[in-house]
Amino acid sequence: MPRDNRSHGLPVIGRGKRIHFVGIGGIGMSGLAGICAAKGCRVSGCDSKLNSVAYQLQHAGVSVAAGHDRSHGEAALDLMVYSSAVSREQPELVAARARGIRTITRGELLAALAETCRLIGVAGAHGKTTTSGMASQLLIEAGWDPTVVVGGIMLSMGTNARAGRGTYLVAETDESDGSFLHLTPDIAIVTNIDHEHLNHYDTFDRLVGAFERFVGQIRPGGTLIWCYDDPVVRERLLHPRQLSYGFSPGADVAVERLSLTGQGSVFRARHNGRSLGEFRLAVPGRHNVLNALSVVALGLTLELSLETARDALAAFRGTDRRYQLMQLPGDIWFIEDYAHHPSEIQATLDADTALGRHRLVVFQPHRFSRTQSLEREFTTCFDRADGVIVTDIYPAFEAPIPGITGERLARLIKEHGHPCVRYVPKQELPAYVRHMAQPGDTIFFLGAGDIGDMCHDVASRLHPAARAAR
Repeated sequence: MPRDNRSHGLPVIGRGKRIHFVGIGGIGMSGLAGICAAKGCRVSGCDSKLNSVAYQLQHAGVSVAAGHDRSHGEAALDLMVYSSAVSREQPELVAARARGIRTITRGELLAALAETCRLIGVAGAHGKTTTSGMASQLLIEAGWDPTVVVGGIMLSMGTNARAGRGTYLVAETDESDGSFLHLTPDIAIVTNIDHEHLNHYDTFDRLVGAFERFVGQIRPGGTLIWCYDDPVVRERLLHPRQLSYGFSPGADVAVERLSLTGQGSVFRARHNGRSLGEFRLAVPGRHNVLNALSVVALGLTLELSLETARDALAAFRGTDRRYQLMQLPGDIWFIEDYAHHPSEIQATLDADTALGRHRLVVFQPHRFSRTQSLEREFTTCFDRADGVIVTDIYPAFEAPIPGITGERLARLIKEHGHPCVRYVPKQELPAYVRHMAQPGDTIFFLGAGDIGDMCHDVASRLHPAARAAR
């Protein structure tokens, strides 16, 4: 049932509310802005530079400005929302606070929207976006018309967010800054816990503690769906009503048989010994089978038919920047993927089952702090690649850390024993890749920064009609 969010100190989001978004071009912020606009709010926003999602909001009637300016905070507003990626000293935020306009984080706005819905919150270090997209597809297939906020463009829907009329909200949560602790989900899906975001938590134990708090905030009568294969999740997360999934025989929902089929897979699943039949995926890799199992478990929790889950998973086409294949003339393949953590990189490379091709990786490290804290893990995650090119670190608003560079990381990977590693400065990378690409090459462009833009730019220069395979 809907709850009165005023009792939680959260703003009421409704028709006519005047809201300005600082950092509106972020994938999470843009989705929330679109939902608020669909609810009848008067939405505006700004960002340091405009990107494709900002332009989409403009086309939908949202006022979006390039650059930060004090005047944005001097307008007639009820609320100003800011991304954790922007400084709290941005001029519009300073001006808004001086005028007594309430300023809240993206996570607090999501919590305010969730208070009037039944929330399915997806958390974890890896797989959140794909799992959230699959869960959204499930509820849409069921005809439940959910509201959706996902951290990537869902290819089957062409958007990262939708404002539904149903009672459910499917949301990808964000543990990176602790903002998922604003949420009180009805159903929580936890995919895994890994050594990530320690710049915020300081220690791994504090990170795990945040996940324990998140699970502890599941509403009475709610359910935890969790990955049995992850030892930290298995040992640390407990809830009275829970359903596990995984490849391990001990999982409640587990794989009976699996066949990886190029750009997808076919698998059979069981629930506590009962066969659930066959499921098909159009996205590759064992990691996506694991994501799909969590959504099968969600369907069981919601008492949806197995046929609905089957149809939803078969219809799911992935999300933008997740294993997007472009096939170029001359038998050159480009694969763009958001993978930026060693575990994600390894899973992405493992998903490539094409035989007889030369596998190359172009990697843009993301954040100095992550590169430093996971340096050892980065040296071993490229072993399946025939060649590795490391470029400069994408800072993501972080200040440089002395001695932590892309050049140093390339040297460490080589010292680990990889036979073919090279550092190439970012400004030289497009020309280098164009010169290097040969027939039979599969070239992965990996990272969470702007490496995807470079991938598409190089592809269009090699062949203007380059197209994504899906």
